[in-house]
Amino acid sequence: MSKLISSLIIIGLLIAGCAVNNPKFFSSIESTNDKTYGYTAENPVTIKNADLNNSIGSSYYYLSRLRTDKGNKLQLIQRFSIENPNYKKPAVPLQNRYTGQPLSYGTGPLLDLYILKPENEKDTIRIYINPYLKGEVKVPNGLNFEKE
Repeated sequence: MSKLISSLIIIGLLIAGCAVNNPKFFSSIESTNDKTYGYTAENPVTIKNADLNNSIGSSYYYLSRLRTDKGNKLQLIQRFSIENPNYKKPAVPLQNRYTGQPLSYGTGPLLDLYILKPENEKDTIRIYINPYLKGEVKVPNGLNFEKE
């Protein structure tokens, strides 16, 4: 029975991963020379892709494609939710009348902070992502994005 449940979970994750992590969303991604982009809470990577669940899935996809200048992959060590220092409430707060979930988050009350460790390197990297705000997604200075 547990083998069946494990198989169903893996199949579900694969299907959800394919639906959420559309490489076309990142097809025109470019590097930035801004040394604060993605590295500070005041200037996070803005990845809003449809609803919040898709945005979080897109964040994981984005991080999985980042590489150091040496070509090393980044391994996720920990993820935190922190307060957004740039938070502004939405002008018109909308809610789903059936679920009560917000439909508009303004600039997003929280940011996701990812602590990453490059393979074969000692230092860690902190990347801040705002999954509530749509913007031009770029690659933080000093990193590369491996396209499919």
